[in-house]
Amino acid sequence: MEKIHISNIVEITKDRIYYRDDREDVVFIELEPCANSYEVAHKITNQSERKLRCIGVRCFGEYAYYELYTIGHIQIYMSLRSNIIKKLISKIFGFNFHAKGFQQFYSIQKQLNKNGWTTLDLT
Repeated sequence: MEKIHISNIVEITKDRIYYRDDREDVVFIELEPCANSYEVAHKITNQSERKLRCIGVRCFGEYAYYELYTIGHIQIYMSLRSNIIKKLISKIFGFNFHAKGFQQFYSIQKQLNKNGWTTLDLT
């Protein structure tokens, strides 16, 4: 599985996600094949009634990621590091140390939705 850090995402368009690879080249992921693979994997036969097509899954936790259903799957990830002190402060005072990270993570979903795509939430 190929892994792409969320900070390497350059742009999301109607047909593609553009990102910087390890050599700093801008490359892309075609979204239509992701949706087709997702539909085959989950035995979805009637997409004509839906406005958004699913291209993969997402999870927001200590390790937040989008997994796109490309051949071999691609994971767009971000690490949300916590330690015992942060966890304790969060539990006692309700402070969310991951609020900024969530905004960055969710901005990907909003861009996908704006362009006719979605991901299944596994959280």
